[in-house]
Amino acid sequence: MSEYKYDSKFWPNYETGVNMEWCLTNGLGGYCSGSLIGSQNRTHQGYLVAALFPPTHRYVTLERVRESISVNGKEYDLDTAQIYKKGAVTERSGYRYLTAVTYDDASVSFAYECGDDVVINKTLAMKRDTNAVAIAYDMINNTDSEAVVTLTPLINFREHDTLTYRAVPKFNSLLTGNTLSLVPRVNQFVRIDIAFSGGEYRDKPDKYESGTRLKTQVDLEEEGLTSHNTPCEIKVKIPAREQISYSMLCHVVCSETLQGFALLQDGGNYFLEPRDAHKIVKEARHYYANLVKRASDRVVRSRAGVAKEGELNDEIFARLALSADHFLSKRTSTGTSTILAGLPWFTDWGRDTMIAFCGLTLCTRRYDEAGLILLTFAHYIKNGLIPNMFPDDTSGPLYNTADASLWYFVAIYRYIKYLKDDPKVGDNYMKEVLTFIRKDIFPALLEIIENYKNGTDFSIGMESNGLIHAGSDLDQVTWMDVKNGDTVMTPRHGCPVEINALWYNALCIMEYLCKIYGYDGTHYASLAGEVKSSFGKAFWNDSKNCLYDVVVYDAQTDSYTFKDASIRPNQILAISLPFSVLSVTQERSVVAMAEKKLYVGVGLRSLSTDSPEYHGVYKGSLKKRDEAYHQGTAWSYLLGAYFTAYRKVNGPGRDCTEKLLEMLKPVLEHMEFEAAIGGISEVFDGDKPNLPGGCYNQAWSVGEILRAYTEDIMPYRQNI
Repeated sequence: MSEYKYDSKFWPNYETGVNMEWCLTNGLGGYCSGSLIGSQNRTHQGYLVAALFPPTHRYVTLERVRESISVNGKEYDLDTAQIYKKGAVTERSGYRYLTAVTYDDASVSFAYECGDDVVINKTLAMKRDTNAVAIAYDMINNTDSEAVVTLTPLINFREHDTLTYRAVPKFNSLLTGNTLSLVPRVNQFVRIDIAFSGGEYRDKPDKYESGTRLKTQVDLEEEGLTSHNTPCEIKVKIPAREQISYSMLCHVVCSETLQGFALLQDGGNYFLEPRDAHKIVKEARHYYANLVKRASDRVVRSRAGVAKEGELNDEIFARLALSADHFLSKRTSTGTSTILAGLPWFTDWGRDTMIAFCGLTLCTRRYDEAGLILLTFAHYIKNGLIPNMFPDDTSGPLYNTADASLWYFVAIYRYIKYLKDDPKVGDNYMKEVLTFIRKDIFPALLEIIENYKNGTDFSIGMESNGLIHAGSDLDQVTWMDVKNGDTVMTPRHGCPVEINALWYNALCIMEYLCKIYGYDGTHYASLAGEVKSSFGKAFWNDSKNCLYDVVVYDAQTDSYTFKDASIRPNQILAISLPFSVLSVTQERSVVAMAEKKLYVGVGLRSLSTDSPEYHGVYKGSLKKRDEAYHQGTAWSYLLGAYFTAYRKVNGPGRDCTEKLLEMLKPVLEHMEFEAAIGGISEVFDGDKPNLPGGCYNQAWSVGEILRAYTEDIMPYRQNI
């Protein structure tokens, strides 16, 4: 299994050490996260962020565990944090003892050396499908005296995008054997259990600590001070010249009936043995090793045909496949599966899910989950729209998207194609899938088509020439959807280029499905032909040899009153989608333009630098970031479409493969040395050095790059 390893040269100081982060997940929307040096630097961090109603209602419960060591009259404080008190910032510099960090998607390990006296290795892993985190310690005492390690759990109960202040929150607690149970007074149907494998338990008289400074929040010009509860400390003795193992487990329980003291009494003692946490770490690693094995045990296909059969030994594929798992989650409300749009804060978004779908589920051969995800969104279709967003609370889904429903068609088409091309998929399974699509999905597709033709919410509807119009007033219904108050940052009302490329594909896919099921699909074929003809007339910009981004059509005069000539990456989808609307010459021209004007190594700029609206840096307050979000900021997910388009126009030759591998290098370097280890950030500065920003691991970024690697690079590598 892939590992990322780091030594102390990666954290010469606190400022450098917090610039890289890690995240582990549990398949429920919960996660465990922190910085490379073990500190917390944002609200969305903690050893256990539990999803109380998967994948939503995420609460930070265990912030972290603080370690200190006493031996031979020496004191070693391994905690790393920034503390703000009385107008001054101080540091706890435990990272000075940190010698190595290892991350493998299943676990993260920290190795500390306290001079020649004591060595501690601390490993964290989440228990699958459970709101639980295991902390495994291996401790070596190299001295002739007994060493005492003090472990202090920092407890909280706060929504993962909020802060807490002194004396908040309060808990009712009960110690049963070696398990401390706590019920937050603000929600007495939740219990937090902290179990430990022995040691001397001591209740702390002063249970509240304030002034923890979260550096990332401060850098974003937001309030960044928080506090937590420290209910106890545990003294663990290491005899002279001995090595011991020790375990801690934090588990969150939600009850529909028990509450308060009754819930506390229902907890009991976990009776942890010294290596029980190590067993959970081993289980997590086994789970991820099996994921890669299952994904790799496949036939690699490309436009050139079958390239290689059997288990693949491809490190790039393995790293992307491991990263893909972190976004897949169960959804309690439907009893099915879904895709989280990004870590650490996103829930499941319709557009992001459908774009990421192929890479995360089909390329990794997770076909059962793929079907459940498609079913999840079929449940929520309303007026031909699938949800753009499921909020992280009890409110209903939001439908403000014109493209998510059209991406749904592409996801279904790829689902069928991948299964048909996989010889390991049996005939019976394939029959079940086709029956499932005909029964549960096809009616939803009919509803989408009819609503788009006749008009639906958010001014989405078909013009008389077959093109799709979307948005009006303050609507933001394409992926460039930022709105700050009543200010629409990137207004794209009219007929956006990618919406119409997707509309054409939806019609072609409906015709394809009709052929499979023996239905009459001539209507869809005819309308697709009309759309393709109108698309060429509407969007081709002869002066720039590329596509307009948005056009406004006047049906009365059969003319276009506005054509946005801004150079944006949306036009690349007209080539990368399964059914192209352009000629070969036009495709080559668009790809050349993207390479010259938009490509920056880690993504495509959302706007060319020669535009007066270009913003090259994405940082600062939310307003400043919103102004740059789609006005020059580079988006990594667009690389998937770009790689596919590049392969399409340059063919299967060796030169093209070498160029694509070269273009992939900045992404792989980013996964190892920037932002979240093993992840791909949402956005990057359009200006060099293209620093990462936004969500530190984005589903469609990983999904699309994995899809393009699987389809457009990996099958051709044997020729190099």
